[in-house]
Amino acid sequence: MKDQVLKLCRRLKKCTLNDLISFTEADEDIIKTALLYLENEGFIQERDGEIIYLESKPAKRGHIDNKKFDLMAEYRTPEEIEIIVKGFCLEIPPQKLCELIGVNPNCICKYYGVFRKMIYDRQFKLLLKSFFEKPQQGRYRKFYEKYAFFYVYKNQVFVSDRLLRAALEKNFSKPQIREFKNMYCYLARIESHNVNENYMFYRLAESIWRRCREYTYLYMDLKQNLLNIA
Repeated sequence: MKDQVLKLCRRLKKCTLNDLISFTEADEDIIKTALLYLENEGFIQERDGEIIYLESKPAKRGHIDNKKFDLMAEYRTPEEIEIIVKGFCLEIPPQKLCELIGVNPNCICKYYGVFRKMIYDRQFKLLLKSFFEKPQQGRYRKFYEKYAFFYVYKNQVFVSDRLLRAALEKNFSKPQIREFKNMYCYLARIESHNVNENYMFYRLAESIWRRCREYTYLYMDLKQNLLNIA
């Protein structure tokens, strides 16, 4: 149903809830749930009872969102990819790792950026799934004049670049508040040493992914689960 509603919104550009109910002949509650999901994913915006489809703006040339790991990997040998993956998991700066492969530091930065984006995208999908099963009132913190929104499910902290919405949202429990505060202190310490606000949400997701985890876990998770390298 979500995909059907999205196609209608894309075709109509602007519509109302009644329009969608009329076209789909679906139950109102089902349509409302689909709309909330699409709004949280950034596809639509509701304004004064009108549902507006948000045209996605193409990312600028060279932006990480335009990069695809599979295409990038075609220009590197399996041995070089292995070095890049291990270097990322060990937090070796691109300026140093590039010497092992003989490439420009910017090349390594692009790989690192793609890895961070993949980490963010995966945790955001898990966040949406958990959020719609048990809606939660998110908490926000400011980094570099931008707001990051946080949620806690099963002792795992998730980060979002937007505030999620649902009909009934519960406040954090005391254990969730403790976990959120611990994570925020950890993230604040890391970001205090970073002067570059670019790709902030990707970096926050990476820091959460790394916290309290050994190199072996990071390496296997990145290589097998995210990059699908045997």
